[in-house]
Amino acid sequence: MQLLFLVIKRVELVDEIMKSLAQAGIRGGTCIDSVGMAKSISGMDNLPMIGVLRSILNGEDDAQKGKTIFVAVQDEQVDVAKKAIIDITGDLSVPNAGVLFGVPITFAEGIN
Repeated sequence: MQLLFLVIKRVELVDEIMKSLAQAGIRGGTCIDSVGMAKSISGMDNLPMIGVLRSILNGEDDAQKGKTIFVAVQDEQVDVAKKAIIDITGDLSVPNAGVLFGVPITFAEGIN
């Protein structure tokens, strides 16, 4: 069993990706908001209040936020899940297209 992670900036694709996974028989995916390292570092200043004031005056920069989808799959489902994702995202080797990787699951409870 593996836990697949997809980190993507193109948040408009998330619903399509989830639908594609479901159509491929993959169930139980979760999507969370995420912010990349470059965005986190760019907001740092020597004075913490400067960053707070900047966010209040400029508003939240949602364009710089992304999404992280993760889903547990059986080993034999990995290729199916990858195809379902790449069919929507396109080539992930293109800069800033996204990152997809899997991590072995050594144990799991609550997964059918």
